[in-house]
Amino acid sequence: MSYQLYYKPGACSMAPHVLLNELGVAFEGTEVTIDQMKSPEFMKLNPRGQIPLLIVDGEPVKEGAAIMTYLLDTHDKEGKLMPKSGLPRAKALEWLAWCNSSLHPACGKVFGLGKLTSLDEKATEELKKAYVSQVQALWDEADARLAKTKYLAGDTLTVADILLSVIANWGLPVTLGANVKRVISEVSKRPAYQKTLATEHVEYKAAA
Repeated sequence: MSYQLYYKPGACSMAPHVLLNELGVAFEGTEVTIDQMKSPEFMKLNPRGQIPLLIVDGEPVKEGAAIMTYLLDTHDKEGKLMPKSGLPRAKALEWLAWCNSSLHPACGKVFGLGKLTSLDEKATEELKKAYVSQVQALWDEADARLAKTKYLAGDTLTVADILLSVIANWGLPVTLGANVKRVISEVSKRPAYQKTLATEHVEYKAAA
């Protein structure tokens, strides 16, 4: 079985990159730029023009949550980063989905403001405040959750905590609570995470 991961340094694709290192799975990493993601060659693999993209024996697998769930189901036989069944698995998937489908898109709205050329400066600034407020509310939710549990899904580290730690480093003007910082500090110090940071030439500042 062969794997090729397309990634952009520091982006959401860093989570499956970390996961591959955590699992000790051999893979080829291919760094791409935003322009390269819009190229005809890449669009043939993923018409959405997005990363992460994992090629599994020539078959493209898209969407970060799907990629990570596949890798865990295939290579995490003991369920160390994703429980195999029952409510523990449901909670791990819940928080992975929350990171992937709630927190990530909310951050994306802030980053996408630069593309709204039809808005004047005042309107853009007002919209930014509203979007950042939405992101802050999500981080506050995560912090409240982590005040009650050691990790997002409960007492055991899961892949959701890895994705949370990646998104935390995106540099948005939000305040990360003490409980969030506790988790992302622990996760970002793991050998697999440090290896990925070195490969992608990314400095981790979120836990400071």
